[in-house]
Amino acid sequence: MKQRRVLFACDLDSQVFGALPLALSFAARGWRVGFAIDAGRMGGAVRERLSGRFEIIERSLGALAVQEDALGCDAIGVYATGSRVALFRHAAELAARVLGRPRPALFCGFNGLVLNRFEEGVAWRLGFDQICLNGPRDREAFSHFVTTTEFSGQPVVVTGLRRRTDAAPQPMKPQPGPGRRLFVFAEQVAAPADPRRRFELVTALARLAAASPGWDVAIKARVRPEEQTFHDQTRHVEKLVAKLPDRPANLFVSYEPLDDLLPRADLFGTISSTALFDALDNGVPSLLVADFGVRNAHGAHVVFGSGLSVKLGELASLDAAPRRAPDPQWLDRVGYGDQHSPDALIDRLEAFDPSVPLPNALYMFEEAAHGAAPSSAFARTIIASRNETEAAWAAGDCAAARAAIGRLGSAIERSDRQRAIDEAWRTREGRAARAARRFGLYGAYKRLRRRVVGEFPA
Repeated sequence: MKQRRVLFACDLDSQVFGALPLALSFAARGWRVGFAIDAGRMGGAVRERLSGRFEIIERSLGALAVQEDALGCDAIGVYATGSRVALFRHAAELAARVLGRPRPALFCGFNGLVLNRFEEGVAWRLGFDQICLNGPRDREAFSHFVTTTEFSGQPVVVTGLRRRTDAAPQPMKPQPGPGRRLFVFAEQVAAPADPRRRFELVTALARLAAASPGWDVAIKARVRPEEQTFHDQTRHVEKLVAKLPDRPANLFVSYEPLDDLLPRADLFGTISSTALFDALDNGVPSLLVADFGVRNAHGAHVVFGSGLSVKLGELASLDAAPRRAPDPQWLDRVGYGDQHSPDALIDRLEAFDPSVPLPNALYMFEEAAHGAAPSSAFARTIIASRNETEAAWAAGDCAAARAAIGRLGSAIERSDRQRAIDEAWRTREGRAARAARRFGLYGAYKRLRRRVVGEFPA
């Protein structure tokens, strides 16, 4: 029997990491698994996690949606920002029709624990064959959102929050013995986002490191300073650590993959990162920092019932950190446990019938194009290419429709590239850019910057 193939189309590193547990489950079920990534938007950590395990295709998300090799897959999982997910759905459906190919099953989901704006994210994802949800909490929220609407029949499937779906979770590690111990703290670029609060967090970790000479304190940076992720960085943690007036020698910023750090860790901490579930899979005792209170913007309301909340300011040292198991009811509700598995998704995809139309989408092609494009000009070009394709197809001119669908892919690819450039610069712009914006000279500033520096920041 022909080996089934699934391709994960991801636009940022956080989306890759969110899709990895699913990829492991597909591989365990005998599927051929690949990742399509935009090399210009991915850091080295992504390649480290994927290389040697999965096929890697360097491709713009927009270009991929209309290409024949993608349509040859049995299933495509789209993990990207909401408007780009919707645009992919519409473009792939049109391409399958014009190119005369059976369409692959299309599924999508969220990159880890959903902390806020769940309904907004769901709205962009309506219209896929399957929407993956983490657990009963998300399933209930989804039901409340769509039950009284025309989208109540949208298929959803719970896939869980286990991170190492190819291995059983480890029991909690015993109390560490003599010798050096390791505390791994997973920082988040937006929790907290305020630079002053971020520095308070780093200061609290530095105090604990100084009070715990038998421990090494590794702040696991989300990304390197020059790399992009889902949220914009207000102040990179490396710069904050460098600002400490008296940094303890046992406090450092780490860029090692979590997969390498956690097997050596004796304690794990974060505010609300999905990395908590990586720690639980590895049996690492964990705590969730509660020093900033229950702030929805930090995701603290989601983890409040976990039973793991600790105020760093109340710990005399890391030796005093409590060793608690998470509340089992909370774990089940968010979707962590063997009863919530990607196998449910794979079962449905193995029974997929490509002749069945896609479910109805809330956002149409035009709205998705305007949401995904960096400017109205790019959106208009994308929409014009789509209209040209539809017109040729309606006229029965298959050759013209095929040529037009290629131009549509190129238009989306150019839009994707410009968006990546804009996002890369946004976190690096200084006073000159802000002044140019204020006086309406930003266009001239960008043209000068492109001539002097180039398209992407160094």
